[in-house]
Amino acid sequence: MAWHNNYANEWEEIILAVARAINREPFMIEKDVVQSMFLYQLAQEDASYVFKGGTSLSKAYGIIDRFSEDIDISMDHKPTVGQRKKSKTDILSVADKLGFELKNAEDIQSRRDFNRYYFSYQSILDDTAMEFIVETSYMHPVFPSSKMLVNSFVGNYCKDNQINLPVPFDAINTTMLIQSLERGLIDKVFAICDYMLKNRQERNSRHLYDIAKILPHITVDKSLYRLINEVRNERMTSQNNPSAQPEYDISNLLEEIIKNHYFENDYNTVTKKILYEDISYDKAIKEGIEKIAAMNMFAYQRP
Repeated sequence: MAWHNNYANEWEEIILAVARAINREPFMIEKDVVQSMFLYQLAQEDASYVFKGGTSLSKAYGIIDRFSEDIDISMDHKPTVGQRKKSKTDILSVADKLGFELKNAEDIQSRRDFNRYYFSYQSILDDTAMEFIVETSYMHPVFPSSKMLVNSFVGNYCKDNQINLPVPFDAINTTMLIQSLERGLIDKVFAICDYMLKNRQERNSRHLYDIAKILPHITVDKSLYRLINEVRNERMTSQNNPSAQPEYDISNLLEEIIKNHYFENDYNTVTKKILYEDISYDKAIKEGIEKIAAMNMFAYQRP
């Protein structure tokens, strides 16, 4: 069964209408519908899945205005081997219900901390096969998190205009665990520092934009400092997170990123193309990591 459940014509009309109303590309609206359906079905399988990452900042918090195609999934605890296997089964089961085709089955191993599933689905807008990416990361438990509504462009448009859809769309009321903004900010700061240390600029400058958008919503207090320390201690257990190691000072790393314009080229050539607002590289830096470096928020307190 395809994701549109034999309502292809109706969904095409809905998607095109919403795209015109909110000035978005129809393919983006369609992908958002598909993402919402996937998250709704996954939330029915296991309540411990946590939705995180850039797409959650858009669909749950509504604080970023950029294209984000990946669905990032984790758990609120360190999963057992059995739970990891079940997560693979759950994801493939949901994908099958929605008519997705897994393109990289040979790369998926349930024992791994990280997997990236590449699915394809048939667009109803033309004959294009569209890509749908799900990433699972179980290296570290996600905390704190709380149950929230997962929004969609179609759902928001219908609610704002008091419209009843002529097709079934249970995903309009999806709720699931969402990573807190504080944790999202912390992870993204460590991530950009890790990428610099690993010399990986490509397609990673989007975190600078996200950090600048998250920071105004964060209360900088003792509880945030405790969480930063707790997350750092957790990340410190993995060599894949070099910036969390005790020998690194995060403020110094951020200042090095700023001084050397480390992500500027990628931001201007990649990230700006996926933004739906005019946020320059300089503005993203000044409203994000420059403030964080000045506040020395990430000063490590040894246990």
